[in-house]
Amino acid sequence: MDSRPSAHGGQPYTARAQQAKSRPMFVNLKNRLHLPGVNELLAPCTAHLTPAQYKRMLGAWQQMPRYHVYGFVQYGRAIALVAMEEKVTGAARILALSVLPQHRGRGLGRRMVIESFCTMDLATLSADTLAEMTGFYEKVLFEIGPPREGSSGLWVYPCLLRRETLHAAYQHEYSAGAVLYGETREGRVYVLVTELSGNTGLPKGHVEAGETQEQTALREIREETGLHADILPGFGGEIVYPQGKGMLKHFTYFLATFTGDQQPVSGSDVVVHVLPYDQALRKLSFADVRGILRDAEIFLNMGQ
Repeated sequence: MDSRPSAHGGQPYTARAQQAKSRPMFVNLKNRLHLPGVNELLAPCTAHLTPAQYKRMLGAWQQMPRYHVYGFVQYGRAIALVAMEEKVTGAARILALSVLPQHRGRGLGRRMVIESFCTMDLATLSADTLAEMTGFYEKVLFEIGPPREGSSGLWVYPCLLRRETLHAAYQHEYSAGAVLYGETREGRVYVLVTELSGNTGLPKGHVEAGETQEQTALREIREETGLHADILPGFGGEIVYPQGKGMLKHFTYFLATFTGDQQPVSGSDVVVHVLPYDQALRKLSFADVRGILRDAEIFLNMGQ
């Protein structure tokens, strides 16, 4: 078992509700562009647009899959935002990047770019920027190219972040787990665990010395649920996100099954849930883990 910080969907909920609410939460803003703060964040780069053009731009960001919008929200207000276009899978470019003035100097811009990069599993991320912003991009490990004259007559600098550059600059920590399912008379069910933090996810934990990732996944299943499981070949998924300054956390998920005559047991550190697919999907705390579960359900259905 291991906990997650703010990345990929928000802060872990704890009993200290007020403290949790006071922290900026990293979220997918694609369908939350109505939130207070969004218009203020976008104002510097959209001042040339008419109200109708601005509305069409937001509509395109929401409706077209190649556009992605992430940011930080605090007290229900967007305080930082990055919008990107991914025309080719794994390669995106920044369309807008903004942090409200009163929240600058806290590292939110850097965190937002890196968490978005990892969430989208990008190989490269590009941006064009003015001279005064090149220092920011250098801090986030972008390569800065020679300037060229932009359409507005100003000189712009092309910037490029590569996955290998980002990974080389960070320490790495590895965990493994599994989408765990069983077949019952009522149908397929999935096993989830709720940690002390209040987050609900899939059984997982740190890879210990001498273990393969598959061995870790099976050990964590036994320790967290009491179930003995088998890993099915052909399925796998990985989630990467920053955990503190200078650390990237890697989660590898397998697909594992258990016989229906076994009964899961909640432990002192987790509460176990056995749920059909739709309920399990709603129960999971993080959007990227829901994506892993969706992929597993599709994989299993294709094999029927």
